Amino acid sequence: MAGDPLAFFTLDHGTASTAAALVAPVAGRFRLLAADAQPAGLPAEALLTRLVDRAVAHDEAALPDPASWRTWARLEVVTRPAPRVVLAGVDEAGLAAVSAAATGAGWRIAGRLRADRLDAVDATSASLASEVDLLVAAGPAQPSSHERGALADATALLRAACDRRPGVTALLAGGAAEAAEGWTGPRLVLGPAAAPAGPAEPTPLGELLAALAVEVAARAARAADPAQATAADGRRAFDVGVVSLAAILEQQVEGVDVGTAGGLRVAAGRHGREARLHLADGGLVPPALLDDDRLVDSVVGWSTLRDDAFLQRDRLRNLALWPWRDASGEGAHLRIAAARAALARLDAAWSSRPGPHAAGIGRGPELVVVSGGCFSLMPPGVAELVVLDTMRWPGGVAVAHDHARLLAPLGSIEDEGDRRRLLVDLLDDLLLPLGSVMVVPGSRAARHPGRVRIGGPGPGRDLPLVPGAVQVVPVAPGTTALVELDAREAGWLGPRARRVALEVGGGLGGLLIDTRDVPLHLPDRADRRRDLLEAWERPLWPTGR
Repeated sequence: MAGDPLAFFTLDHGTASTAAALVAPVAGRFRLLAADAQPAGLPAEALLTRLVDRAVAHDEAALPDPASWRTWARLEVVTRPAPRVVLAGVDEAGLAAVSAAATGAGWRIAGRLRADRLDAVDATSASLASEVDLLVAAGPAQPSSHERGALADATALLRAACDRRPGVTALLAGGAAEAAEGWTGPRLVLGPAAAPAGPAEPTPLGELLAALAVEVAARAARAADPAQATAADGRRAFDVGVVSLAAILEQQVEGVDVGTAGGLRVAAGRHGREARLHLADGGLVPPALLDDDRLVDSVVGWSTLRDDAFLQRDRLRNLALWPWRDASGEGAHLRIAAARAALARLDAAWSSRPGPHAAGIGRGPELVVVSGGCFSLMPPGVAELVVLDTMRWPGGVAVAHDHARLLAPLGSIEDEGDRRRLLVDLLDDLLLPLGSVMVVPGSRAARHPGRVRIGGPGPGRDLPLVPGAVQVVPVAPGTTALVELDAREAGWLGPRARRVALEVGGGLGGLLIDTRDVPLHLPDRADRRRDLLEAWERPLWPTGR
């Protein structure tokens, strides 16, 4: 019997783990038959063998010829560590603009040089560092005579560094491109001037820097592991997958991927992508955490562990070095704190962009999809709370988990029609419904905060809203509930109305109703902050934590 040509595998190679899934047609549509993950660096063949054995053990007829699995197609993506860049801008404003573009494109900034105050020794040292992959000089499109002279000095220094490091790439943006005359070589790129936009805004220079990040990382991968050199970039593919998902659902969708070494946030609507942010420091334990005490302290500030701060710092650095160790018990709580801190960094960079969303107002997404191995270690309600603590919009939002890490491999399919057809078939398997979250800010303890009525299958429920709290309402997966808010103070959810009705979806974690402040304010004292976080989390653990 010939093997089933339509069965295929997906492989998502991350910096800490490799996730794999087996997809095959069942009753006329593609279904997810099995999924698993293992530490990065281990051979994928053993992982794929386990998936086939698991599918056959569950249903012997699921795969017509399981012995032929080695010939089946594979959709592979790979997520690589962030490359490093040294930036030179004509002044502080120009440097800030090019820094925002590089930050949002996934670069880790190893040096920032002001061309009008250039220190030749520091600039040479930064440019010649062996870990630097890209040198950028950026100026306005029409520089003044003073700016032109400063840029000439900066580009001359970068050119000398390129002569001594043949493998490095140079980018001359805007007015700096005038210095390209006579500068030849395969690794010289000319680009547009930096626009004064936030890091999540898709500017032409940002798009170019994002493409260069993929190219540089792929070049490094070819040298380290030729077998993965042809795999698509995981974060770019995740971005495409979120855009296609939003088009299929006809909803405002935000996708958030928290990897070990970096993070990605994408907003998309019915008509395509609206914003994207790839933040090198947005990962669970980014490389900068090993030598940046501020990053470490940001994680400890979200921790519910009762160890002293020094011990938690050591544990975080151990987590950065050995991501698969101590994944249960206190290790799980440490990862929850690290995930909160990562999402908070992503949200801070995201909110720095101009426009109505910068202040956390305006229309938020209808669905948030989270991806990353850290969410698999959390109870569903805790995963919802992590999103609720760090990404806050007045109103109701559904939260789902890309539990098998399918979205990026499916996003690597080049044909949009094929990609959408697969997404439609796999929609029920792709997204694990965690539940819904509803933020109702502005209530005060001294006043009657209002009530909420939950209607749906079965008898309705009336609940008084508790100011400054997170209330858990069981709403089962696959069901919806009509939430009617009766507030004594108008305008809680944006519109000037005392009564608002919203339909929310259920999930494994149910519905979380949040009457805390927007933005969330935590106590300054470590013990009070820890007790408060623990109180919010405790009801969401199966055994009460």
